[in-house]
Amino acid sequence: MPTENELIVSTLEESEVFKHKETETAQVIMLSLPSSMQHVYLLDVVVTEILKATDFSEETQEQINLAAIEAGTNAIKHGNKLDPRKRASIQFILDEDKLTIVIEDQGDGFTRQEVADPLDPANLLKSSGRGLFLMEACMDSVTYEANGTIIKMVKHLVELEAQ
Repeated sequence: MPTENELIVSTLEESEVFKHKETETAQVIMLSLPSSMQHVYLLDVVVTEILKATDFSEETQEQINLAAIEAGTNAIKHGNKLDPRKRASIQFILDEDKLTIVIEDQGDGFTRQEVADPLDPANLLKSSGRGLFLMEACMDSVTYEANGTIIKMVKHLVELEAQ
């Protein structure tokens, strides 16, 4: 079990990947962060490095990075309430045709439908509350599981066809 301030970055062995993915081509990278905002920059570094090895366009990489940072920030700040004894776990599952990011916190969870709409005129001037909206706008799919303590985001690699 990691200590409060220990950062864990690990790559699963190929034999363990099959426990997490159905395809033989998946690569899984796991990151476990203490629930402190000072560690969010590490998530940014890891996401940036992972995306360098993909075929996503630069614009798509920026969208994925934004979504991952928002999800990680939400897990640390809102899920774990900045409790350094709790951790935010992030899995990056790289397939040939998509990237799946799974973020899990140790909080009480939330109901997506109860989160205020940032586009509602009453919320436009608020300084926060856009994270879920940005994640959903940047990724192809975002699902909330285990009462919102697990968020799965998927971005598909699509080749642009000549029109």
